[in-house]
Amino acid sequence: MAAVQTPTMGRQVLTSLPLEILYYFGGLYGLLYFVLVFFIFIYKGVELPYPDGHYGMEFAYLFCWGLVEPIRLFFGSKGNKTETASPLLWNVILTAPTIALHIFYMLGQTYVLHIEQFLNGMAVAFQGLQAIIGILTLVSFQNAVTLA
Repeated sequence: MAAVQTPTMGRQVLTSLPLEILYYFGGLYGLLYFVLVFFIFIYKGVELPYPDGHYGMEFAYLFCWGLVEPIRLFFGSKGNKTETASPLLWNVILTAPTIALHIFYMLGQTYVLHIEQFLNGMAVAFQGLQAIIGILTLVSFQNAVTLA
């Protein structure tokens, strides 16, 4: 990542524009994902015979994801914009359970539709890319602190 020298402050800007773009579009995709999967669950609940307790549990996981995902994106964006390592680290830590939920929705549900495989695969790709670039940005923040 190339650091930009600002003329007025005399220090390097370490924020990552590609990471911020991924957070922005990841947030938009997350909203689209939540709405589509919500309606897919309603369709599956009406049309498919679920074993006792499975439908409610799988539906509840969607709301758990819906609580964690905005917090994860907020921490990542805040850490990137303020060049602070701790919120960015929390973003990377919270990425693991959200990716685990997406993998569960791709492989472990009672009924998995092709559209769900596609939606969850895209979400894993988005979040994996965010995690990789987030870790690289985190390392650049840490290197700048040790060099200062």
